[in-house]
Amino acid sequence: MGTPYQLRAVEAELTKNLEKTIISCRDLGKIYGVSRQAIFGFCQQKGIKRPKRGKHYPEKCSICQDLIKIANKPNSDFISYQTIKEQLRIRRRKLTDHIVFLRRNGLVSPRFGRVRSKKAELAYRIYFKERLSIRAIGLRVGLKNFWSTIKRNKILGWDVPAPLFTYDSNDRRNIWLKRIKRKRGR
Repeated sequence: MGTPYQLRAVEAELTKNLEKTIISCRDLGKIYGVSRQAIFGFCQQKGIKRPKRGKHYPEKCSICQDLIKIANKPNSDFISYQTIKEQLRIRRRKLTDHIVFLRRNGLVSPRFGRVRSKKAELAYRIYFKERLSIRAIGLRVGLKNFWSTIKRNKILGWDVPAPLFTYDSNDRRNIWLKRIKRKRGR
């Protein structure tokens, strides 16, 4: 790459491009044969204020609208990033940019799309709908310790409701008796 001193010959044209266009420093560097850092340094040295790139309007953006629809569903905080990506069929970087924008502007929950795995998402779906113990849910979806996932999310401030299944002494006793009967029957 060239040096910032090469910019002296094209200073007027470059200043005009920097002030009027939203072309990135990297692209301008390619045009003038210098690095993006040289363009940025020139900008800083001359005190040039760059125009902001086009403002993002979520009400006009189809991706943002789809994300808001997904976020408005019940228990949407417990949807994994992978599921959102599959539903919208878009690239990871593009999706991340839109989710971050919506979180910053308060249009979706700060926890939206933060569930770490599809297994945890499936476990939460079962947790909200069926009357099963937490251990049984974990075994069904293949999570060794679903209870620790719930506990971690509660500590992080997630609104995880109490389970539908409640233990009482008779349930535990019956489970224990079934295990004994199975062992004797073998």
